Amino acid sequence: MPPAGSRTGSDWTYRELDDAAGRLAHRLVAAGVGPDVRVALALPRSAESVLAVWAVAKAGGAFVPVDPAYPAERIAHMLHDSGATFGLTTAAHRAALPGALTWLELDDPALQAACADDSSAPWTDADRTRPLHPDHAAYLIYTSGSTGTPKAVTVTHRGLANIVRAQADSLDVGPDARVLGFASPSFDAAVFEQLAAFGAGGCLVSVPPGVVGGTELAALLEAEQVTHVVLTPSVLATLDSAEPTTIRVLAVAGEAVGSDLVERFAGGRTMLNLYGPTEATIWATASTALTAGRPVTIGSAVRGVTPLVLDGRLRPVPLGVAGELYLAGDGLARGYHGRPGLTAARFVAHPQGARMYRTGDVVRWVHAAGRLELEYVGRSDHQVKVRGMRIEVGEIDAALTGLPDVDRAVTVGRPGPAGSPVLVSYVLAATGCDPTAEALRARMSELLPAHLVPAAVVVLDEMPLTPVGKLDRAALPEPVFAAGAGRAPRTPAEEAVVAAFAEVLDLDRVGIDDSFFDLGGNSLDATRVVARLNSALAVRDLFEAPTAAALAVRLLERPAPRIALTARPRPARVPLGPAQQRMWVLNQLDPTSAAYNIPVALRLSGPIDAAALGAAWRDVTDRHESLR
Repeated sequence: MPPAGSRTGSDWTYRELDDAAGRLAHRLVAAGVGPDVRVALALPRSAESVLAVWAVAKAGGAFVPVDPAYPAERIAHMLHDSGATFGLTTAAHRAALPGALTWLELDDPALQAACADDSSAPWTDADRTRPLHPDHAAYLIYTSGSTGTPKAVTVTHRGLANIVRAQADSLDVGPDARVLGFASPSFDAAVFEQLAAFGAGGCLVSVPPGVVGGTELAALLEAEQVTHVVLTPSVLATLDSAEPTTIRVLAVAGEAVGSDLVERFAGGRTMLNLYGPTEATIWATASTALTAGRPVTIGSAVRGVTPLVLDGRLRPVPLGVAGELYLAGDGLARGYHGRPGLTAARFVAHPQGARMYRTGDVVRWVHAAGRLELEYVGRSDHQVKVRGMRIEVGEIDAALTGLPDVDRAVTVGRPGPAGSPVLVSYVLAATGCDPTAEALRARMSELLPAHLVPAAVVVLDEMPLTPVGKLDRAALPEPVFAAGAGRAPRTPAEEAVVAAFAEVLDLDRVGIDDSFFDLGGNSLDATRVVARLNSALAVRDLFEAPTAAALAVRLLERPAPRIALTARPRPARVPLGPAQQRMWVLNQLDPTSAAYNIPVALRLSGPIDAAALGAAWRDVTDRHESLR
């Protein structure tokens, strides 16, 4: 029996997962869970979160993932809004969850003993409260809401079945595949990863909590021999292109991918660019294999999805003309739970009948790789993407204006200190109030999940307006991420940490008491800091000790381990590297191309000693093999 899932120290076979999920499903059915009944899952990324998903699916219910690290107010809203009356969690997270629901703790010995007495026979509709239909809800995923309240998208079993078929077509997954389980269970990308692995009989390699990228992720990829990966470009950029040697299929999704990443990672494997909103069951289009030197598109539709590029009057636009992307087909979600008005506004009538989803993304048809593909242009609204997560900034604005000392708030996406997009909020203080940016950010940390907390808050005297009186977003001032006049480093360790902070965040000055995250850093930036310090530190150390002074203490406690270098056997003919192979292939396709030539013209003054110049050149080429 092949392994279904693995994590360091914990492997499950398909039989073990199926038996455990079936026994737990009997407990759920006994509690009243059945088709379209919502079950909250308050679990971090773990083997238990995978078990819970499949147990709810067997019972016919719809799972509602809830990150136990979310603020209490948000968790309470999600549980109330979803209508969930039952939930699964563990003892470690139970105390932080509302008591209005009936919670089962998966690590409770009494529950485990009860499950052991239940049948492990294969499930049928006879075991459920009523037969399961493809259009019953499979799960509810909460996304950021423009009105300030997160909204739940109801995804059906029909949509998930369509995804499995599309994955078999495009991702080359099979029983030997080892698929990375990297996404948080609170996002639908986690469902995509599970379906990719289990739909093909492969293995899901679950990433331990706290690993967000960089050397920790690279080490896990190598140790677990991962073959299939889906990452955002921001996470991928934290890896060394030479490290994930076992990866056969590398898919990027969630945000625009640059040609530099294609250049670094496309060689020696299949690299794909995937696109899809939650409302279209995660995935809608896929590119052909990306190659260096060619335009990056979001590709064409996967099986069961029909894309339409329409103008403001729902008419198809010509080739090369930008229009809004609409999606139709089996992958469409049922709609927004409990919000018929919003569902009617976003899921509109298809010109040929049925329904289509209005994505808000602006695209155009272009010729690429010998076929028509979609090129992403931008958004038609003010929705932004940060670290691959789609964010309705209205939710942040609503949280800010809900504070007594804020009159108005506007949140936008701006390049952060390290160049990646961050959230920046601009506020007008209420009459008689004088809030500080630091106090407002601290309050947001209490009200919103970490990915919605703005990296900077700018308090303005007035909002810039256009001549017609509308907000002029282009005139909003640049945020200041620079640190204040904090204490200077006192030890070599503090100097090293301060230098790493300044380099990663592109700041001129950093004090030892300045918080890395208050300076505009995020979890991906944190992986770059840890890599630059070249120590045994983990990313979680920076979260727990975010100032240079505190992190320097840990740096001294855990110096970099000495790595023993061993010489590899040297073949008579040294093989080409991936970049060299690409250049050779391109030269074979067009021997006259000078694209990779670097012309240099030098003007020398005075006499030239040709013998000395020749000797110097020979010394350089003798020293550096790459020049020979």
